[in-house]
Amino acid sequence: MKRIVSMLLVMIISFTGCSSNSKKVQTSETETAETAKTTEVSDSDEKVITVMISADLNPELGDPTTSGTDFSLYEMIYEPLVKYGENGEYVPALAESWDVSSDGTEYTFYLRKDVKFSDGTNFNADSVIYSAQKWDAKSFSSPMTGIEKIDDYTIKITFEDNCYPCLTELTYPRPYRIAAESAYDKNGEFTMMIGTGEWMVESYIPEEETVLVPNPYYYGEAPNVDKIIIKKVEDGQSRVMALQSQEADISLASIPEDSMSVIENEANLDILKAEGTMGFFLMFNEKNSILQDVNVRKALNYAVDKESIVNDLLDGQGTPAIGILPQTVPYVTESNSEGYEYNIEKAKQLLSEAGYEDSDGDGFVEKDGEKLSLNLVFQSEEYSSWKSLCEYLQSEYAKIGVEINLDLKESAAYYDSIWTNRDFDMIIYRTYEDSWNPHGFLRSMFSYSDDASGICWSDETLNQYLDEVVKIQDEEERQAKYDEIFKLISDKALTVPLYYPLREYVYNTRLTNLVAAPTSYESLEWNLINIE
Repeated sequence: MKRIVSMLLVMIISFTGCSSNSKKVQTSETETAETAKTTEVSDSDEKVITVMISADLNPELGDPTTSGTDFSLYEMIYEPLVKYGENGEYVPALAESWDVSSDGTEYTFYLRKDVKFSDGTNFNADSVIYSAQKWDAKSFSSPMTGIEKIDDYTIKITFEDNCYPCLTELTYPRPYRIAAESAYDKNGEFTMMIGTGEWMVESYIPEEETVLVPNPYYYGEAPNVDKIIIKKVEDGQSRVMALQSQEADISLASIPEDSMSVIENEANLDILKAEGTMGFFLMFNEKNSILQDVNVRKALNYAVDKESIVNDLLDGQGTPAIGILPQTVPYVTESNSEGYEYNIEKAKQLLSEAGYEDSDGDGFVEKDGEKLSLNLVFQSEEYSSWKSLCEYLQSEYAKIGVEINLDLKESAAYYDSIWTNRDFDMIIYRTYEDSWNPHGFLRSMFSYSDDASGICWSDETLNQYLDEVVKIQDEEERQAKYDEIFKLISDKALTVPLYYPLREYVYNTRLTNLVAAPTSYESLEWNLINIE
């Protein structure tokens, strides 16, 4: 019966663009996916992998200086000067090596001489200059003040101040990747993704699927497969059914926790697990007067049983959070991220000290006649486990007399809540990952200016610390400053850390040589994957 239901659902999925045994191929590179005529292509002898994601899938918007499509495309098509490797090590990419001046403001990069873009044009110093002219010079932790061509394969980038994260920022999936000049029209407008990476776009249907094939000019090891079809599948259960029916080979997007037992019982499916650098946490709206009381924020921390979240709700698929970032992130230590234990009585005591009591016996506390009621916003398109997690938090907070109203939003509206209209009291969010941690994430969430508040919280001392730490070159001094930063975030209960998820990729066992890449943005070492 399970197989019959699965196949019926897959039939529905196929009509919504989840998968198909044929591909739509553009008849002209200049035609858009909507207007292109299509032909049926045989799969006969090709090694083809079908991958599912849940994020935006728009290669026509894949300018490396913007965020128009899923990170996986940026990683597979474009390359940086320097890559972010295991344990945060810098790894040569388009630059074979580099030097940093004694004052930390000048970076000289020595470029590879055997690189071509996927359209066959040469990569050299002029290519870097062309891309760099499109970068926002002020987007670095220290403004970029110049880029100079020393010779055909040597460039020098100058920054305003000594700032250690500048090299790390060059590893990001965007906005500092290198695209071919031919990726833009004569007016400098982006037209197509043309990079030096292992893969190139063969065809696409916006927000439905993108077909990638190997870059014939790639200088490194050639991939083992002939084609990767990336499909956007937003619904978690649809992803499960597509995997069961073998309509898809890999899901980079999360699988609903209540479906993991189904996956584990499928003989043709397995799960690749890797330790991650991301954390899930609750963000507060600092404009909410209730949450401006530190005792309320601390109470909301003490009331969360993180061990139960991981062991009972997630069946052990993660690590209970202590601080906002896991210890897989540079500068995060056990001593600077002590966090809050689960202590219901302590939470109730702190609410009482803040003036909240259950005066009418309805189970919820009030102050000045107003019930302590908070709106918790979440989405489930990207992280399917968030729905059950937020329902669990609702029940946990009821134990200390706090009413939680759940507000499930579509992904676009959810992000608008964070970045635009701020229509939440609390919202579940995730930290950034890999090379963005810790400095990029912390500055994005907590830095503020006279013109804009912090996204997560505005604290004058924390803002000062974040400005100071990026300018510290000495490693021990930098660690000491990060100790102060993480301790302040914890002591003032500026967030509610929940848990650190594992990186999990469900895949069909017909695939071999699956290896987790150093970063979640790459996901997998795509060139190593093969088919039995």
